[in-house]
Amino acid sequence: MECALCVLKNRTHIYEENNKFIILDCDTCLVPMVVWKEHTMTISEEDNEIIEKFLKLVANRKYGEDNYIITKDQRDVLDHIHWHARPK
Repeated sequence: MECALCVLKNRTHIYEENNKFIILDCDTCLVPMVVWKEHTMTISEEDNEIIEKFLKLVANRKYGEDNYIITKDQRDVLDHIHWHARPK
């Protein structure tokens, strides 16, 4: 079975993309989501800080500063780092 987050067939609005991660609207809940492109649940602290910083920049533009929360719980895909920025 192929990983939906690795393949990302349903690409919604893309905010940022590079060789390590992509930030796009989640095709399920339609909020900004960062996806680490490598299939893993472990990344360096530096990479954690970088993707959180970029997700916050997107969320600040979309919702306004401090009008959102970042959820890092992995509900459906349990072996791929992806976080959501959800409105408060």
